[in-house]
Amino acid sequence: MFCYHCGYKLNEEKIEAQESTYKRIEGMDIDTEINYVCPRCGHLMHENASPEDIKSLARACHAELQRGRNDLARGMSNISIGVILLVTSIVFLLLSRKADNQFQITPTSPEFMVFCALAVISVILLVFGVVFTVFGVRRKVTYTHLLKDINNETFVQ
Repeated sequence: MFCYHCGYKLNEEKIEAQESTYKRIEGMDIDTEINYVCPRCGHLMHENASPEDIKSLARACHAELQRGRNDLARGMSNISIGVILLVTSIVFLLLSRKADNQFQITPTSPEFMVFCALAVISVILLVFGVVFTVFGVRRKVTYTHLLKDINNETFVQ
């Protein structure tokens, strides 16, 4: 599909739709025209979309849905690795308590340095993991609703 107002072309690689809602409108029957709205500028692209245009939009939605799944998997793996490193860093913190220092934490010991490095890396991984997980879930939900709207022929953005 091509928006003649802003020159935006929907393709299979990327679609920039923000929200899609499924709403069954009262009095909607088979003769009701379904209008497609440009995700960028909000103007009507064209009426009576061809089946090729609808297939193109569905392919773009499937591509974005797969990207959402990839972001979710990337985020969950970062969280898993971050938690493992955090537990390992806590073990090294406990190892930095030396007997010759009356079981006080010794900041100059190599165990404490390893604790600091692992703690910083684990916090970074946890933050990136949460961010990727949130983006992945949002993208999956958005494009799942959009695909439902396309399948039910009620896509109005």
